Amino acid sequence: MVLPRWLAVFNRSVTNRLFGLIPRRWSPFVIVLHRGRNSGKPYATLIAAFPTRDGFVLTPTYGPDCDWVRNVLSSQSFAVDRRGTTYQLTGARLIGRNEAWPYLPTLVRMAMRALNVEWYVRGDL
Repeated sequence: MVLPRWLAVFNRSVTNRLFGLIPRRWSPFVIVLHRGRNSGKPYATLIAAFPTRDGFVLTPTYGPDCDWVRNVLSSQSFAVDRRGTTYQLTGARLIGRNEAWPYLPTLVRMAMRALNVEWYVRGDL
């Protein structure tokens, strides 16, 4: 069970703006900077992400078919702005739970299990 589409629309217009007011140093959220796979238009999407030794694991709570995931998988490269520092990532790919969960805090793993999120996005520095 991934989150419903109407919630994505609500989050894009309301919740993401509210989260933007929270100091990012206290938050697991990053801004994913990516381009539209057809239009080339730049986008910025607020996503929970967690650092690895050589990149980041991102949590696509709307499933692997949401636009930002399809955009980064298509281009194979994207950036994340984490706490004011921008990281360029390459090798974007979907990974399963077993590979992603060692990088996620316990509470996040519990939430992802409750939502039945099976796929995550990994990018390398």
